[in-house]
Amino acid sequence: MTISPPRDTDPMNVLGRARSAPSLSTDTPASDGAGRTDSGARPAAGPGRRRGRRNLAERAASFLERRVDRRGVLRRGAMAGTALAVAPATFALRPGSAYAAVCARNALCNDGYTEFCCTITGANRCPPGTALGGWWKVDGSEFCGGGPRYYMDCNAGCGGCGCGSNGICPGGCSGTPCGCANGDCNNRKAGCTGFRYGQCNQHVRCLGPIVCRVVTCTEPWRLDGSCTTAARTDNATRYHNRSCLEVDATGNVDGFTVVPGGVRISGWALDPTAVGWPISVNVYDCLRPSTTIRADLPRADVAAAYPGQGPNHGFDVFLRLCPGERLVSVAANDTTGRGSNWIFHRMVTISPNPWGHLDVVEGGVGTLRVAGWAIDPDGGPNLVDVIVDGVHVARIPADIDRPDVAAAYPLLGGRAGFDLTVPVSPGPHIACVIVRNAGAGADLDLGCRVASASAAPTGNLESVVSPGPGSVRVIGWARDADTTAPIQVRVTVDGADRGTYPADAARGDSVNGHGFDITVTGVAPGARSVCVTALDVGGHGDVSLGCVTTGVAAVAVGQVRALEAADGGMRLATTRIERVDGSTAHVRVLVDGWFRLSMRAGADGIDEHVKLPPGDHEVVVTATVDGPRTIPLVLTSALVRVAEAAQDAAGGSDTGEVDAGGAGRGRSGIDA
Repeated sequence: MTISPPRDTDPMNVLGRARSAPSLSTDTPASDGAGRTDSGARPAAGPGRRRGRRNLAERAASFLERRVDRRGVLRRGAMAGTALAVAPATFALRPGSAYAAVCARNALCNDGYTEFCCTITGANRCPPGTALGGWWKVDGSEFCGGGPRYYMDCNAGCGGCGCGSNGICPGGCSGTPCGCANGDCNNRKAGCTGFRYGQCNQHVRCLGPIVCRVVTCTEPWRLDGSCTTAARTDNATRYHNRSCLEVDATGNVDGFTVVPGGVRISGWALDPTAVGWPISVNVYDCLRPSTTIRADLPRADVAAAYPGQGPNHGFDVFLRLCPGERLVSVAANDTTGRGSNWIFHRMVTISPNPWGHLDVVEGGVGTLRVAGWAIDPDGGPNLVDVIVDGVHVARIPADIDRPDVAAAYPLLGGRAGFDLTVPVSPGPHIACVIVRNAGAGADLDLGCRVASASAAPTGNLESVVSPGPGSVRVIGWARDADTTAPIQVRVTVDGADRGTYPADAARGDSVNGHGFDITVTGVAPGARSVCVTALDVGGHGDVSLGCVTTGVAAVAVGQVRALEAADGGMRLATTRIERVDGSTAHVRVLVDGWFRLSMRAGADGIDEHVKLPPGDHEVVVTATVDGPRTIPLVLTSALVRVAEAAQDAAGGSDTGEVDAGGAGRGRSGIDA
């Protein structure tokens, strides 16, 4: 902050010379050891007379300096010199203060404190050429609705002068005289106290004496950003006041809601004389101060109603209250510190019971969902009981983050949500929710709602085979409990839709009339993924019945003519077996699950003898195509019984038998 040098000897008219009051001055300032001095301008007197009075003043000041406290500055050298200049005999010969020699002993000018700025200038703010040097407060002031009242010192500048280690320069540096404000003994002093609390304008090293005081119900650091929050308290100034400190604060509470554990209050407040300055608001519980907040939230409507004041005059506060009947009051604090104006009173009943709301009860596919929120003002665990169709199904904590609840009920936390899904049968169900109370009060019944759970389609994919080249066959059943009519199933092969078919086939079991037996043709040879989906009719989503990978044959023609036991083994005979491209296919033989041989069928097919040990053997004959994704086609399978080698009475040998797909025994052929 830059403080300009003065242009005259009393630029702020601290002494109010228009009233022809006595000029209170001295030659040099006296210090009180706490960095505080009384100072004034030098009087125009003759050299000899001035020297004598100065010596006496200095001796008197030295004596008084040892007897004063922080605010007893009026009894120091500055006033001593003034008293000697105005009434030398009275001051030198009678005990008392220097001001008492000029004003009556009980005059306000003698109480040791500095006058309010509004008495001198008419405005409750620091005059030009001064700066805030510090502040102190009074606790529980009746002028601020029971809240703190703040007193701020406006110190003169130092012009071109320097200062000592205490940071205080004489008043003569700025042309600031010392005396009763406006030259009136009924006003407190002005320009006399050389002291600085030091919380404000700390970047300004030197300041002069205190010219006047500003008083307010709003924290100084909110009014002047250079002030710190370091507090000093002097309750002796509790009743200091002036008529010029009028209460102009106004406002309104336009939002008042009873919430869990208290009330939420919102509104606006301003001081018309403090243009653009946010003011503070006191909130009371049964006329006892509970909290003080700053009305600085944006309110465009207030800015429109009070042009020039700006928008930042709103407030929104949560007030925690004990259960029972409570009187809630709000007062707007005037910036002058003169006091506050009531802007709201309301009687409310605060319940100790939990709060909450049942937001959702909805049915799903075989499920029921219950969701909402619950808060216990006592701060205990928020436990919720869920009851479906009269049966208790769960007790769960209401501890899910709910930003909307946190915004609506500040200071109570936002972890208040609950969300539960339970399985139920299709059809309507009644869901009820009860919030259990943790402390004083009773449980809270959030009520009951009815919702219907639906059934998704059900079914089973029982078989997927390739009955021949380029085709697949799917067998199973599907139905939907939401209807008695047959539903549709969709078949896909390798993800491609191959058609929708009705599940309406007779089955002779519990799902009779809901079966399906579908053959899809035109399927490329190789390994193919075949999937079936049951299509829903109740709007709850289709259901997959599963997927099966099967081999689709590439063989176009060919058959097994014989698979039989013969001479210590078996005989295999086939017709020509071709692939789809017309070339001959490979034929593979598996015996007892193990690969035994592979051969390519010629133009006339195959007729081979395969040695096998005696006993029963499971034989499988397949035809396959060349390539990395070759899928064999089962041509036939049979149980071949190879007999032991032995001589009978006629010298003949026993023959073997073959079971081929139930075609009989002995040396019979097998048509595949």
